[in-house]
Amino acid sequence: MLNEARPDTSDPIAPARNRIQTGPVPEWVTECPYDSEFKSGSDNHLTYLLFDRQVHAERRETFVHVAFRLETMEAVQHQSQWRLQYEPRTHSHTLHFLKIRRNGVEIDHLDLKKAHFLQREEGLDRQVIQGWFTLMLVLEDVRPGDILEWAYTLKEDLQILPEFCESFFNLPEWVSIGKYHFTARFNPARAVKWKSSAAELKPLESTEDGWTVWKWTAEKYVGMKREPNTPAWYVSAPWIQISDCPDWQTVARAVWQMWAKQKSDTPLDELINEIEKAGPGLSARIGKAIELIQDDYRYLSVNLEFGGQIPTPPEVVARRRYGDCKDLSFLLVNVLKQLGVTSRPILVHTGLRKSVGDVLPTPGVFNHVIVEFEAEGKRRWIDATMKRQGGGAFNRVIHDFGLGLPVDADATGLVEPPQIPEQSHLYELHEIILVDTTGGPSLVSMVIRAEGSQAEIFRHQFETMGMEEMAKQGLQNCANRFGQATRIGSLQRRDDKSSNQFFLAETFEINGFIHALPDGQRCQFRIPSYWINQSLVMPEKKERRTPFALPYPYQVVHIMEVQSPLLQHTSGRQIQPRFFRDNPFVQFNRKSKAGSQYCMMTLSLTASADSVSADQLEKHRAFVEEIWKESAWHMILSLGYSRIKPGRNFGMLPAPVSTTPLANQSQITVINTPASPGINQVAPSIQAGVNDRSKSTPQALTQSARSPQKRRRQSHQHRPSERRGVPLWVKIAMIVFALALFILILILVGKLKP
Repeated sequence: MLNEARPDTSDPIAPARNRIQTGPVPEWVTECPYDSEFKSGSDNHLTYLLFDRQVHAERRETFVHVAFRLETMEAVQHQSQWRLQYEPRTHSHTLHFLKIRRNGVEIDHLDLKKAHFLQREEGLDRQVIQGWFTLMLVLEDVRPGDILEWAYTLKEDLQILPEFCESFFNLPEWVSIGKYHFTARFNPARAVKWKSSAAELKPLESTEDGWTVWKWTAEKYVGMKREPNTPAWYVSAPWIQISDCPDWQTVARAVWQMWAKQKSDTPLDELINEIEKAGPGLSARIGKAIELIQDDYRYLSVNLEFGGQIPTPPEVVARRRYGDCKDLSFLLVNVLKQLGVTSRPILVHTGLRKSVGDVLPTPGVFNHVIVEFEAEGKRRWIDATMKRQGGGAFNRVIHDFGLGLPVDADATGLVEPPQIPEQSHLYELHEIILVDTTGGPSLVSMVIRAEGSQAEIFRHQFETMGMEEMAKQGLQNCANRFGQATRIGSLQRRDDKSSNQFFLAETFEINGFIHALPDGQRCQFRIPSYWINQSLVMPEKKERRTPFALPYPYQVVHIMEVQSPLLQHTSGRQIQPRFFRDNPFVQFNRKSKAGSQYCMMTLSLTASADSVSADQLEKHRAFVEEIWKESAWHMILSLGYSRIKPGRNFGMLPAPVSTTPLANQSQITVINTPASPGINQVAPSIQAGVNDRSKSTPQALTQSARSPQKRRRQSHQHRPSERRGVPLWVKIAMIVFALALFILILILVGKLKP
């Protein structure tokens, strides 16, 4: 006989209480013994002894059985409040046992009279109200070494495709388990399929009481840690899935039928009238519709009906001006349709992304909704929950979701996102360094141009952190690179949302980055170019199982320009030969040039894929090592030269233009160089360690530069002719030519006298 929690109509959480009951283990469940003495071989606080899940497709029930040993007092502290989270509108649980096993003795702790039912909205800080409840039982007399074991049966009331059976079983990462056990029991007439993360994860098939039974089980499973820099979409832990849903078309049609019930014929007149103020052009109206719903409607997810599977009607969302991803997307779709634009919702998964294509069809695999629309021959995806986006109707940035399922009666399967080859994701940093080798401060200006997703990163940072905090962060970054930094003037910014570009400009006095050489006449200046190194992470030198993530979509351009009177002789030279390398994942380009009183190097890095496959990683590592080496640059300069006067536009934002050309391959091509023989004042060269600084202090540099004072005066007033860039023989020839011309004039004048 079932021992049910007593209903209480005066209790506001009585409906949640009524979804919990106690009872015996169902007769269809297979007993699963385990080794209580299993040792994981690690010093974890918990030792997992058993993960058992059994699914009965015909009864729509899932049996769960878990056991682990509490190894430390830390484990006792955190596990002695046993919790079960559930959604009372779609979940009902039958608890079978909750016990402590100690020295062969079992202590029962399952007593619903002592249960606490808490409606704790853990996602409230993320603007998510799920309506979930937590059943909590406080366990008494728990000690290190105890085995905590429990079992329950879950029954779900699904609203979408309830006639089909689906279950996803995955093992936790990092965790070793004494035994795992997963079974599926179903009618042989049901067309159930299975899929797993590895070929060796095959089920053992049998027949019991007329049911087909698939079983996956293993003992002493060793969990593997997630490798560093693994893409978020890659599921590295083993998983098993079963489903009898025939295809993605079935899922798309079922979701569409459920969502279509929420659509009403009520026109959204107020919203449409506001959109039409943007002008008569269709693209302007589309852009305005997206902007209104993204920026003027707050995000708040209230999933209190049907487990959050169905959107709120559009007119309700328009009235209350808030909603979650499916609410706002459904509203935007209906608005665009009233504007005559073809549109539809798209189901995606923010974590799995393109890995959605690796699993069997099921509606439960998605966790986010976006919008697809087509207009003027262009197809675009839009995330209605994004804020303060730029780019108009057709150039808005959206995360790389990889694959999505249209909520459309005519959809036949998963679709890929539209390609926008003209969309840039550029981060361009142009640094101009006015070098001073007298011991005084040098100047550096930094002008950043960000486009696409990079512009949105800056836009979000300024909105969340504020101008003052961003200025502090910029000063700290400069000090980290150059040793000492003091801001000159204020941080400047300009946000061009129409073209989705963001500009920053700031200027600093810097010191401590120039190091005197032992000869007392020269110094070394390592130009920090670690933007490339930070963007292109070096893979570890060991065998790898999983892909290695790359920053994608991403293009970084670092322009380093050094200005000094020492650089007169470099005019017309390339300080380093051009260098270009690429592989299927990354392209790197370098170029350099020099002119009157300046030399400049440009480094460009573009990622063309989001990851490197494990079998290609060794070649990619060698590629990265070469790029890091070729990105380094240092100069040998003479001491005693003051910096030149800053130009009028030094450290200023570029003038706004109607259309700013995006950086293309020809604009960002880069050239690199070993030092040319014969150049002794400027000697750029490649070093392996960009950030390896000498221990010379600014005080030592100042002393070597200014003592004796005679050296400083000579360096300014009596420089050798070769230092001014004009060869001595040219000067002699010019003097001889002038003397000859003067004598010739005298002769001619003498002949003309009467």
